[in-house]
Amino acid sequence: MDAGAPAVGRTYTFLPVAECNMCRQPAPFDVLGLRLDRSQGTRPRGLTGIATTVCRCRACGLVFCNPQPMPQSIEAHYGIPPESYWNTVEYDPQPGYFQRQIDAAKELLPFRTGMRALDIGLGLGKAARAMRASGFEVEGFEPSPPFYAKAVELLGGSAEGFQLASIETAEFAPQSFDFVTFGAVLEHLFDPDAALAKAMLWLRPGGIVHAEIPNRNHLVSRLLNAYYRLIGTNFVTNTSPMHVPFHLYEFDIQSFVHNGRAQGYEVASSWVDTGSIFHVPPVLHPVLRALMARSDTGLQLTVFLRKHET
Repeated sequence: MDAGAPAVGRTYTFLPVAECNMCRQPAPFDVLGLRLDRSQGTRPRGLTGIATTVCRCRACGLVFCNPQPMPQSIEAHYGIPPESYWNTVEYDPQPGYFQRQIDAAKELLPFRTGMRALDIGLGLGKAARAMRASGFEVEGFEPSPPFYAKAVELLGGSAEGFQLASIETAEFAPQSFDFVTFGAVLEHLFDPDAALAKAMLWLRPGGIVHAEIPNRNHLVSRLLNAYYRLIGTNFVTNTSPMHVPFHLYEFDIQSFVHNGRAQGYEVASSWVDTGSIFHVPPVLHPVLRALMARSDTGLQLTVFLRKHET
């Protein structure tokens, strides 16, 4: 799939947002600008397509589209071969893949032999394989049939413990896992608040939920938004609801602080990674990386959420 192409062949229902999904703050929201259903690049003025408005919650900083495009067919939305989703597919995890996250979870729990982990959104099963190799008993689910089939194949061929399901349809016993990872999934879900509620239901008291999500304070995004304004447009680069990588939300750490008060968890740990840099001359990358590292304005926010004991 060409990330620069519009959302041809996919249909959406556009639902107005009356309150923030993470903190329930009602409208009005801050309006950031418009987002097309295709990659906007550095010359968005001449592009055609469907646009939606990008907003930011005034209470917790959550960034989202309003109205929110909801795919009428999840399979048409995500049902693509893995090699079409990523430009270069590596089916086997690199040495040390997901190890920093596993080490952090083990320290926060703390880890004991026989602890159980749930991988929400298996993808290609890389994180599940890494957790299994690190001593966890692992289960998981994946909503995309081609990704699910590939993950099961790479996990050894047995589907036992692994469901072809979405967060809405997956079923597990309450309080049956010590560690639940969303990986890079939460930003794809229409209702992250409900997804976190389900994760907390499946999690044992004192257990840890891990998520890697787009950072709404990303420095490069803010620079690109300033560039869009300078060239006389009202486009923004935040989110990508109708094209790869299909991000519906960008999060602030305060999004989880507020949500945790209602869901019964606290932010146990967090960090920010600089990530890849796009649409900026390479000569500026070292300076931008240094700035992002110092100011926690990198691309990706990682959070570890501890479920309250009672």
